[in-house]
Amino acid sequence: MKPSALQSIVCLCFSVIGWQGSAATQSPASFLANPMVFALVTGGVFALMAGLVVWGLNRKQGVIRSNKHHEAHHFYLEAFQASDGYQFVFSSDASLVSMSDGLTKALNKSHTELFAYNLHELLEPDSWARLAAWLEQPKAGQVVKLTLVSALSERVTGLFELQSSDHRNLHLARYLPLSPHLGQADTDSELLAVTLSSIGDGVICCDVDSRVIFMNPVAEAVLALLTEEVKGQPISEVMPLYHEGSDRPIEDQMAVCMRSQQTVSLPDSTCFRNHLGLEFAIDDSCSPVYNNAGKVIGAVMIFQDVTESRALKRKMNHLAHHDALTGLPNRLLLQDRLIQACKRALRNRHQFAVVFMDLNKFKKINDSLGHDFGDLLLKQIALRLTDAIRACDTVSRMGGDEFVLLLDAIEDKRHVGSVIKKVLDRVCGQYEIKGVEVQATLSAGVALYPDDGDNAEVLMKRADSAMYRAKKSGKGGMQFYCAQLDDEVEQNQALEQAILEAISQDQFVPHFQPIVNATDGRIVKLEMLARWHKEDDLVEASRFIAEISDVKALMSLQVKLWEQALSHFARWQSQHPKLRLSLNLAVKTLQQEEALSALTHSISGHGLQPQHIELEVTEKQLSVLGGELNSVVDAWREAGFTLAIDDFDASHTSIGQLHAFNFDGLKLDPGLLNGLTEEEVAGVVSSVLTLANNLGVVCCAEGVEAPEQARLLTKMGCPLLQGYHLGEPLSAKEIEIHLARHLESQ
Repeated sequence: MKPSALQSIVCLCFSVIGWQGSAATQSPASFLANPMVFALVTGGVFALMAGLVVWGLNRKQGVIRSNKHHEAHHFYLEAFQASDGYQFVFSSDASLVSMSDGLTKALNKSHTELFAYNLHELLEPDSWARLAAWLEQPKAGQVVKLTLVSALSERVTGLFELQSSDHRNLHLARYLPLSPHLGQADTDSELLAVTLSSIGDGVICCDVDSRVIFMNPVAEAVLALLTEEVKGQPISEVMPLYHEGSDRPIEDQMAVCMRSQQTVSLPDSTCFRNHLGLEFAIDDSCSPVYNNAGKVIGAVMIFQDVTESRALKRKMNHLAHHDALTGLPNRLLLQDRLIQACKRALRNRHQFAVVFMDLNKFKKINDSLGHDFGDLLLKQIALRLTDAIRACDTVSRMGGDEFVLLLDAIEDKRHVGSVIKKVLDRVCGQYEIKGVEVQATLSAGVALYPDDGDNAEVLMKRADSAMYRAKKSGKGGMQFYCAQLDDEVEQNQALEQAILEAISQDQFVPHFQPIVNATDGRIVKLEMLARWHKEDDLVEASRFIAEISDVKALMSLQVKLWEQALSHFARWQSQHPKLRLSLNLAVKTLQQEEALSALTHSISGHGLQPQHIELEVTEKQLSVLGGELNSVVDAWREAGFTLAIDDFDASHTSIGQLHAFNFDGLKLDPGLLNGLTEEEVAGVVSSVLTLANNLGVVCCAEGVEAPEQARLLTKMGCPLLQGYHLGEPLSAKEIEIHLARHLESQ
């Protein structure tokens, strides 16, 4: 029951009561005792109460419906604002009511900031004109092009569908993807212009005569011209194409594609230069344009500016084929040029030479002066090599200190020899780097096409073999390849493999040679010499130690020999306390910290002291250490060992280096004793003995083979002698007997 009906009933009841009261003058008590009056009063009261209850229930239901409506409205508003699309609600006075998150992000402003603007402030003038015209006569579903721009220049351009509310003066603008709604645009030409202006590639349209009729903004920017400036001009004049590097013109591709009626792609080297003189590399294609009847009515070129990517590609290609330090061709490019040289030589029936070159003692330079210094030296050598050859030849850096020359179209072997000699004379010599002068020499190996090989791989391998022969000679210079080198390489490889197997089978044993006091013949030292029990032969160390290139294998051999020798020496030293043991160390071993640790541990395990051991390293090998020499030697000396320079002939070490080098003994090279009876040779030996005496080191003459040599050396003042005249190398069992006899004779 509605409240108005309730009010009418109550009013009717009270009207009847009033009428009854006016009709009789009865007392109140008698009045209420009237049945009719009582019924009316009672009914009115109950009706009033029932009406109040119904009114309360209706009001509660209305509040609930209102709350639900408010919640639904809030939900839809949140969903609208959370949309990633571009949409906004606005009023008839162009005020913004709501906006999607996608649009606020695109304009780079918050909802609060954007609500401070009117739409005519956010829209470009032509966009505002279109929207204002629509507001005058709203038409639901109409599509217009709008461009919204924020104060930070962020913009959103596109086609928006406009919807209008019937009675609230609110309107919705919703962004439309272009392709599904082509039919909704105002005109086809407008949509075409929007499409072509939106893509990132350059677009140029021509008519059937290859004259420009349209350019999009990208094409205008690259050409630095507007469409209005070039409309009607031939494309070949507006955008003349040519091949990069050669400037050779490229035919009008618009005409080509219309003539062939198919899409054509331009060469990878296509470039053009705009009227400002700026050069652009482009990657493009041209396609014919047809009308509804299938007739060709023009052509369209779509291109990309690939100037930067093509420059990067050229740079990457250069880096892939050239050495990063010197800029010379690297191994990959050299391989390609060698293959081409083989084909050219076969076709033209001429020869060419491959020259493998290696910088001598580069490690010494690197270690003593630093890697930066070494890099600068390599760059200067590369420059001298480049200047020393013809333009048609190639100089390549293989890596490290190795270079390769490709000398094309040479006459004969003698011609190659004279050319390489001139190259070496020009490259070898003094270099001044960072104020320091350094001497540099190279070793060269030569292989000729077709005598030494008819393909790149064989020629490189044989030139490398020849270079190692030149380097191994110790004199550097040049070495031509010969078949004997291959035999030597194969023999060396077989020997090294046999050595590795012999190490694992413990075929190596120590022998010992006495070193005696020159004045009384007393044995003061024993030098351990390695021997290889190879089948029925006993091979001396000089025939196999140098062939072990694997440092770990060499370490393993020396540690095994040390262990055997020290176990014998410990017993002999207990009987002859002043007896000392000399051990030969390869420079590769001397540089290994684990070698020092292994020898120290073995000595301690046999109850010996480092002072009982003298280490011998050849003069030639010590020179390889360069600046690293003192630090390496000092580590062994600090452990308690004494060191001697073995095979000393003053050919690898200067007087200044001997003063700087911390050592305890000199062992004369056996070659110095040849012709000792001659005055000149005796003078050399005497000078070395005087030098040793002045340096305060003990000198030992090694290789004493005759009594006369022993007598002369003793007379010259050489304190220690060693050689077959005084005692040949013996096995542990034999030297033990020799020592016992020696003691009995003293």
